[in-house]
Amino acid sequence: MTQGFNRTHYVPILKFMQGERDALAQLEAAQRQRVTPLFEIRPPKSKRAKDRRKPLHMETLEELLARTGPHLAKAIPDGRAFIDGLHLAPAQTMASGQHPLAYVLAKARESGVALVPVTGPERDSDYQATVRAAVEEDKRGVCVRVRKKELFGDDLDEALSSTLRKAGATREAADLVLDLGPITPDDVSVLSKSLPGVIGGIDGLLAFRTLTVAAGAFPPSISRIKLPTKVQRADWLLWRILAGKAKSLVRAPTYGDYAIQGAQPPSLTAALHTGSPNIRYTADDHWLVVRGFALKLHGFEQYAALAQYLVERECYAGRTFSQGDDYIFGCAGGAETPGNPAVWRKVGTNHHIAKVLKQLTSLHAP
Repeated sequence: MTQGFNRTHYVPILKFMQGERDALAQLEAAQRQRVTPLFEIRPPKSKRAKDRRKPLHMETLEELLARTGPHLAKAIPDGRAFIDGLHLAPAQTMASGQHPLAYVLAKARESGVALVPVTGPERDSDYQATVRAAVEEDKRGVCVRVRKKELFGDDLDEALSSTLRKAGATREAADLVLDLGPITPDDVSVLSKSLPGVIGGIDGLLAFRTLTVAAGAFPPSISRIKLPTKVQRADWLLWRILAGKAKSLVRAPTYGDYAIQGAQPPSLTAALHTGSPNIRYTADDHWLVVRGFALKLHGFEQYAALAQYLVERECYAGRTFSQGDDYIFGCAGGAETPGNPAVWRKVGTNHHIAKVLKQLTSLHAP
């Protein structure tokens, strides 16, 4: 069963990419206790054969989910995480006919990782049946993820009750995640005024095991970013306003975001494009995004210059702030290799988690 979250807990919604998994693995033990990731199983994507003369092919679910258990055991050795198959097509099953979510949950059990399945009002009957079976077998309850259209809909309470019935769980055995999805700075004012009333009107709100409000402000693509650019952290800005209204809220929620990735799932062909080197660095109220030129033409060595630029900026937190910051410092000085996109996703995500945890501690200090 999921432990209760206090005000300094953090629920990042992650795509279960290698860099994100490695970022979690590098957290200190005390940090890990304050983080419960919500992993999304990404859909299969297009892949190139080793022989580039051969046509592209779509990876199988078996290829996609290979080594899921060991990956989870490394990323979350204490076994605390939510798992969501939201982005899988309803008809997608393993070659054996097994539902992909059931497969992931089974592999997690084999590796000693205790996952809580995520469901929501819009999931199909096969998905809901898979979640119900996991709830019955694992006795760890369920996570109900309500998205923006449902949160502001007319039948939220009935949608929640119906979802819980299908999962075979009560509110007392359920974690509630209110996911606003992608937001912009222009959304903050309206959401900060409307959310308290909407959240307070949820039937049985106090009975849920945990309550999290999540949003994602990182852009879906940085392909047009050529120069060092500041991107406002609208998700954090919204959270600060909500935290300031804590005394008037029926229940103070836990903070969630999408870390340094857009809220939308990556395109099916995203992995085919090598793109340009970039570093996504989380500052107090913005991300500093620095970007180089095409990797195919200019190589991975560009990362060293980007790291050097970053360590000279005022927002750089210092090499001892996190494992990610230490790598940035080492790369800038030549003590670390330039790395690759997966390494820099690890670096940026590790720093981001450490930054959010520090901000939550400061925000809620007595």
